[in-house]
Amino acid sequence: MTATILPPPVVLTDEDIDAIPPVQLGPSPGVTHRVLWCNEHATAGVLTVQAGARLGVHVHGATDHHLWVLQGHATILGRRLGPGSYAYEPSHVQHDIDASDTDGCTVFYLYLRPQV
Repeated sequence: MTATILPPPVVLTDEDIDAIPPVQLGPSPGVTHRVLWCNEHATAGVLTVQAGARLGVHVHGATDHHLWVLQGHATILGRRLGPGSYAYEPSHVQHDIDASDTDGCTVFYLYLRPQV
């Protein structure tokens, strides 16, 4: 019998997450993220788009993108979303997180490789 090796669980407090240095995402100023967990199949993180900024239109070729808005507002896939909202962006679909006319937005995101 082959033993299955499972990754260790991860539990992060708000203080733990705040201690992760934000990294600029893409070429646009005012867009940062913190990776909370990652493996070869998925990434989980928190992305912040500051007031007046936008991520910029782009696509993910190999991963589906799930977003949950934690605070603030932004236009995602043509709709203005606020706290508690969710968006699913399949791979190869152009999308943006546009807070250019809001007070900014913070989202929890997952990048997941589609199951084939």
